[in-house]
Parts: sequence; C-alpha cells; structure tokens
Amino acid sequence: MTEIKLLIDQGREYQLLWPQQRALSVIFPDPRIIKLSKLLQKSAAPIVCVSFVVQYLYFGHEVLPRGLAMSLLVLSIPYQSLIWLGYRAKQPLPLGLISWCAEIRNQMLDAGISVQPLSRKACYRDMASLLNQAYSKLNKAFDLP
Repeated sequence: MTEIKLLIDQGREYQLLWPQQRALSVIFPDPRIIKLSKLLQKSAAPIVCVSFVVQYLYFGHEVLPRGLAMSLLVLSIPYQSLIWLGYRAKQPLPLGLISWCAEIRNQMLDAGISVQPLSRKACYRDMASLLNQAYSKLNKAFDLP
C-alpha cells in the first residue's frame, strides 16, 4: 500500500515539474495525461455524485451495488493517472532522449546557465526537470533539437 502512495506522490511531483508547453505535447504523451489528470481531479467527484443519484432515482434500491461499484471505478481514475505518472517519472530514458537532453543541456551551457549533467541512468523526471529549467531560464522559444 505504501508503494502505491509513493507512486501517487511521485506522480503529483512529476505533474508539477513537467513544463506545460504545446511543442512538448506533440512529442510526449505526458502533457496530455497531466491535463487529463488535472481535469479528472476537479470533475470526478461531481460526476460520480450525479450519476449515482440519477441511477438511484430511476432504478431504485436494486441498482445500489452496481452504482456503488461504478462510482468507485470513476473515483479511482484520477489516482490511476497519478500512478501512471509516478511510474513514468521513474522509467529510464532511452539513449535517443539522453542525447536529446544533452543537446538541450549544451544550449543552456552556451547561454551561461549552469546545469547538472545527466547520467546514463537518467529518468523521465530528470528530463522534465531539465526541460522545466530550459523553458524558464532560456528564451521561451528555445530551439528544440
């Protein structure tokens, strides 16, 4: 149980760390999952309440177990997205993305910004941190290699 809580916490951190840039939405699925996760965190509870009440009003007591199961499923979807994000944050980067991050790091070093080097065991969280630094400290339209 604590591993799931840890994944959810890492997913929340990753969600806050990832830069919200349109150009990255085309390349990675992470910004779309983050946007969906934020939307579901706001709207899942009202959707569950309305659907449960409507089912109960139309079908009566016989739908209570099924309505409760469906409500719990819908309430779990935001947590499922956070678990996915937490798992994604820990995954190691492929070699192609490591070299892409090295190019971005070189752009930042050329601009006079000090950046930690990426190791061969870098993960998506490290890439998100680097991209976040690049978008916040470099020009908003820095060159994506």
